[in-house]
Amino acid sequence: MAQFTLIIRGEAEATRDPNVYHFPTAQDARDATVQSMRTLLAERADAFDGKAIEIADATGHPIAVVHPYDAMPVRRLH
Repeated sequence: MAQFTLIIRGEAEATRDPNVYHFPTAQDARDATVQSMRTLLAERADAFDGKAIEIADATGHPIAVVHPYDAMPVRRLH
């Protein structure tokens, strides 16, 4: 399994999660990050104001960024 790290990026700061996460693919890492962000936003809507979660590979290179709007449910128009 591949190793991924998460960095919470704000406008002027970045906080690296000290944990390393293992997922089969980068898409699986992104899907898990979106789901976690959904849970956190449901608990506190302003949890990610001006912030995003960057997913980095084992070498530290960013491979994806998840913004709060990526985690919001799709509204259907009637």
